[in-house]
Amino acid sequence: MIWFTAISDILLYVAFAFAAGAIALKFVPESQKPVLRDSRGLLVGSVAGIAVFSAAPVIELALFLENGEGFFKTFADTLLNYRVGNGWVITVLFSVLLGVTLYYNGSKQMAAGYAGLLILAVGFYSHVSTVNLWGGFVSHSIHFLALALWGGILLHVAWFAKETPNWSRFLDWFTPFAFACVGILLASGVVIMLFFVDLADYANSWALPYGQWLLLKHLSILPLLAAAMANGLLNKRRLYERAWLRAESLLLLLTLALTAFMSKEAPPHNVNETFRSEGAAPLLEGLKGPQYYPIDAGFAVSVNGLLLLVVSMVCLGLMILGFKRNLSGWFSVLLGVGFISSAYAGLMMNTIF
Repeated sequence: MIWFTAISDILLYVAFAFAAGAIALKFVPESQKPVLRDSRGLLVGSVAGIAVFSAAPVIELALFLENGEGFFKTFADTLLNYRVGNGWVITVLFSVLLGVTLYYNGSKQMAAGYAGLLILAVGFYSHVSTVNLWGGFVSHSIHFLALALWGGILLHVAWFAKETPNWSRFLDWFTPFAFACVGILLASGVVIMLFFVDLADYANSWALPYGQWLLLKHLSILPLLAAAMANGLLNKRRLYERAWLRAESLLLLLTLALTAFMSKEAPPHNVNETFRSEGAAPLLEGLKGPQYYPIDAGFAVSVNGLLLLVVSMVCLGLMILGFKRNLSGWFSVLLGVGFISSAYAGLMMNTIF
């Protein structure tokens, strides 16, 4: 079920971003944004996707609880008696209201209101809010809103722009807006992480499946930021670089995919206790052999590990150089994956547990 719920989460993130980006762009004057393809059908479909893909955790729980009474009865009981089921009912309700508003070309203010309520519902019924109700609710809602706005607008301009006569004016407001969203994402992401992982246990958590996905996610942020910097700050000629914008969106999708898989693992509130119940991360054992309790991570520098970290920095540098030398934006995606892979391997080779 991990693959089913993780892939559903990835599709949910994309659907949310598409809807939020389209609604946000309705508030931008035509003179300050590209000419976008008319995508009302796709927009309504993305809202329907929010309702459909957010059902995955409910289905997972119903299958777990099903004890011979029939799946549909168990599913109904889950909707009524469990927090995750209540959250899905609320999500479907607001999705219907938002979908109807968009289909009948309702006011942009009303659409934004329903989209905002959907994001608040995501925050309130999130995993982190079960750990700390109000702190988790606020931090997750802010995190998800910044992601949806930045990622959604990026998705539209990268994949659905027909003409870009106003590109310079678009960059005037979107570049600072995007970097503000990134700053909010990083700050709120740290807050959310600290609800699950004590800062002193960050390296220790790498022994666990959750910690491995968390490390990969954090590493994936660096090439994403490099692509965002190239598109926003290094574009001195202020040209529409479609391939590089699409590359940035794909690197963002990679980060979201790693986040989705991470969220399906047991968080290490206590690393050693989680290790005893969950065991070591399979990828870590494949690289370093069996791991044993108790976990006490430390760093031991190795030549191979250092070389891999150097390779990772070269990949990151080549991303920036590739933009300046007008190389294909798609090459930057490969370099981004190369950075993540080599940095991860280098850190593992320089870490003992």
